[in-house]
Amino acid sequence: MIPRKLTLKNFLSYRHAELDFTGLHTACICGANGAGKSSLLEAITWVVWGKTRTASDDDLIHLGERETRVDFEFIYDEQHYRIIRTRQRKNGSTLDFQIINEQGYKSIGGKGLRDTENKIKECLKIDYDTFTNSAYLRQGRADEFMLRSPSERRKILADLLKLDQYENLANEAKELARDFKIKAEEISRNLEENKEKLEEKQSFHIAIDETEKELAYFQKKQTVNQEELQTIQLLNNQRSSLKQRYDWQQNQVQTIAKKIQQLQQEKADLEQEIKKITVTLSQEEDINTNYEQWQKLREEDEGLNIKFNQYQQFLEKKQTLEQSLQKESNDLILAIQREKTKLENLINQEKELEAIVNKTSNLEADLEKLNICRQKLSQLDEIQVQANTLLQQKQSLETEINREEAMLLARLKQLENEENNIQTKLNQVPQIRQEFFTLETRLKEIENTKNYQKRVQEKGEQRNLLIQRYLDNQSNLENQIKKLNEKLETLNQDHAVCPLCERELDDTHLEYVINKTQNEQQQIVSQSSYYEIEIINCKRELDNLRKEYAQLNQELALEDSLKQDYAKLENQLDSIDDTYNQYELILEEKADLQNKLDTGNYAQDNQSKLREIIEQINNLNYSQENHALLRKEEANLRRVEFQQSRIKDAQNQLKKLAQQKPDLQTNIESLENRLESLRENSPLQLQLRQIEEEIKSLNYDRTYHQNIRKQGQQLQPYQLLYGDLQQAKKQYPQLNTRQTQIETNLTQYNQEKETGEKELNSLQEQLSSLTDYSQELAKLEQEASNCQENINRLLTAKGRLEQSLTNLKDRENDVKELENRLQETQKKYRIYQELTFAFGRKGIQSLMIENILPQLQDEANHILNSLTGSQLSVQFLTQKPKASRSKKSSSQYIDTLEIIISDAQGTRSYETYSGGEAFRINFAIRLALSRILAQRAGTRLQLLIVDEGFGTQDTDGCNRLIGALNAIASEFACILTVTHVNQFKEAFQTRIEVYKTQEGSKIKLSS
Repeated sequence: MIPRKLTLKNFLSYRHAELDFTGLHTACICGANGAGKSSLLEAITWVVWGKTRTASDDDLIHLGERETRVDFEFIYDEQHYRIIRTRQRKNGSTLDFQIINEQGYKSIGGKGLRDTENKIKECLKIDYDTFTNSAYLRQGRADEFMLRSPSERRKILADLLKLDQYENLANEAKELARDFKIKAEEISRNLEENKEKLEEKQSFHIAIDETEKELAYFQKKQTVNQEELQTIQLLNNQRSSLKQRYDWQQNQVQTIAKKIQQLQQEKADLEQEIKKITVTLSQEEDINTNYEQWQKLREEDEGLNIKFNQYQQFLEKKQTLEQSLQKESNDLILAIQREKTKLENLINQEKELEAIVNKTSNLEADLEKLNICRQKLSQLDEIQVQANTLLQQKQSLETEINREEAMLLARLKQLENEENNIQTKLNQVPQIRQEFFTLETRLKEIENTKNYQKRVQEKGEQRNLLIQRYLDNQSNLENQIKKLNEKLETLNQDHAVCPLCERELDDTHLEYVINKTQNEQQQIVSQSSYYEIEIINCKRELDNLRKEYAQLNQELALEDSLKQDYAKLENQLDSIDDTYNQYELILEEKADLQNKLDTGNYAQDNQSKLREIIEQINNLNYSQENHALLRKEEANLRRVEFQQSRIKDAQNQLKKLAQQKPDLQTNIESLENRLESLRENSPLQLQLRQIEEEIKSLNYDRTYHQNIRKQGQQLQPYQLLYGDLQQAKKQYPQLNTRQTQIETNLTQYNQEKETGEKELNSLQEQLSSLTDYSQELAKLEQEASNCQENINRLLTAKGRLEQSLTNLKDRENDVKELENRLQETQKKYRIYQELTFAFGRKGIQSLMIENILPQLQDEANHILNSLTGSQLSVQFLTQKPKASRSKKSSSQYIDTLEIIISDAQGTRSYETYSGGEAFRINFAIRLALSRILAQRAGTRLQLLIVDEGFGTQDTDGCNRLIGALNAIASEFACILTVTHVNQFKEAFQTRIEVYKTQEGSKIKLSS
């Protein structure tokens, strides 16, 4: 990176500055301390990486301004670039990355700030930390590389050598190796599963043979069963046919019986209905008479209902007219009352005003006294203004003095409270110490309890393991008992064979084998009972241990709170010495405050001013009492003016009232005449009288109407009885005919029932003489069904086993393919595993660092020889023995980057060298690092910045530093040094002078 132009606006101490680097090779940035020399370099790091020595970017903005901007142009890899970074106070930053070509500026930044910063880093191939540890010897941080830990130095060197690309390759190879390892493990699992399946091939053949044998057995059994079933079915068919005839005849007889029952019920209902109709027909004359009377009453009621509706309409109209008449009458009465009330009020007001006018007297003497009083009051008001100003000043000073006194008293009270509090704390010190020792003892007891609880827990775990072992043994014994029971069942069957030689046993050997098996079974049962008892004992002991563990848990529950109390008391005891010192300071300050309060030695200036103001107030001879009395007298005389004004107002109002009175009297007479006319001859009154005449002419009697309606309601039931009578006349002949038909049907059904019962008895005798094969037939059918189910089951099992064998043949091909894939995958895994190590830190990266460090060491010692006259030298160590050898690794050394410094007396640590010597060491290493990196094709460091450090050198040291810079100048495009040492400034032909003005820092380029 070769700088070309730097433009600052409101950046740190600069309001506006522009620095053109064109033609600058080696230059010195000089100026007084604090002028802004380092700020120029901070601007470069901020615009490129957004990093400075300030805590916040807002601190970079010039004092009083709202925004800062830095514009930096540079050349990198023969390409011209430009970066612009701005910052608004509290509003964030903006960043633009541009490339400069013949067409002008073209933005190549990202979508946001972070994206653009990443593009800048990708372009420069260096970050801020790497830059400051190589090309930028920063003010106050020239020893930053030396002060880093050996591992951090090694990482910085790796970043400069672009070894991160190998780290990325190592990570990619590691990921691929892991993927191939997982894939190989998966293939291996599949391969093992397939091989295990292939081992089952023989068992499938055996299972198929057994299935075919069992299938042949059931097929033979099914043939025999079918023959027996056909014979029984032939014998049972004759009886089944006769049984069907019997069942049919039985259903017929039951059907006829139900029909007879239905006809008998219908006959009873019909007789009841005929009886009811006969009663209705006997009342025919009475029903007809009452029905005719009801019709007459109903016709008369309908006529009266019409009159009733008219009567109701007349009553509603009358009521509406009466309400309207009453409303208008009430409105007129209210209007009359309002007018009369106004008239009465007017008369009363007239009397009051006449009384006021009649009270007039001679007011001229009182008015003269009022004028004299007001002149005196005006003079006192002017004196009051002066007095009030002085009184306010007096009050303000008194307030300040009292506030000062109150502050002293408050502070004294505060100190007394603090003294009491501290005294209370100091009195509690013995008690705190006692509580501290008590808690310490309790915590030790709790620690012992925890150890004991741990032993209880271990004992419980042992009992659990013992119970599990007994349960496993019991399970094994149960399996043995089960096998022995199966063996006994086999032996108890006919033609039992020996379990060992499979020969048929005679009675003697059979009894011997059974007794032996039973004895063996009894021994196992006894052993199982023993385990059962031991399990019960262990569980009982385990319950006791759990109770004891729970009790110990309760005792340990207070541990945390006790530890908190212990730490609290420990802190209190640690602060006792500070409390004693604070107590002495409080006593001293308290005595000083009490002395000031007793002697009044406080607020002396305010007390002096207060005395002067009191003297000025006394000279004015102003009395608030006399002023107040004069004001009171003026206020009393002011009523004369009010009284005079009131009399004039009363006279004017009397004239107005005299004009209003006749109008009110006329309104009252007019309203009373309207009310009388409304009550006698108004249209509403005439309509009301006409409605009353129409009601009278209607001749409607409400009581008579209610009697007619009541009589009609009493005869209402004869309307229904008349309908029933007409219906009875129609139904009576039909019911008699239906009764005759039912009797005929009953006779016919009784004859059919008798015939059917005789035939049913005959069929019952024939069935009794035949054998019933139904149960035997059902048993044979069930056996046939079971046999067919077993055949179907065995055929399905055989097909499934044959399909499994077919699948196993396919698996044999899969095994071969999986073995080839596993071999290939494991090969790739080993390749990428080796690449992971090769690209890792202990591979190529470590080798490259090992190769470059000798060059760096030679170059640093070469520069250091020039700076110190061969007095100092450095040595880089890349490995050192391990402190303790790990079992996991056979290596006895670890990677590091330690720097050993030697002088004429031997080897010393870096911290023991003087400031000048330390700077020369740092300078030599950093220059050597920059020179080595500039020679490489990786990161091109064409810029070298040296900020301060020259003040630590004597004259000879400065000459040596200048010589070293001149020696490497040809390898850098631009070298900038920052100093305020005159000897160093004069060694450079080009100087960038920085100085401060009232408008901020300024820059001047001189040669």
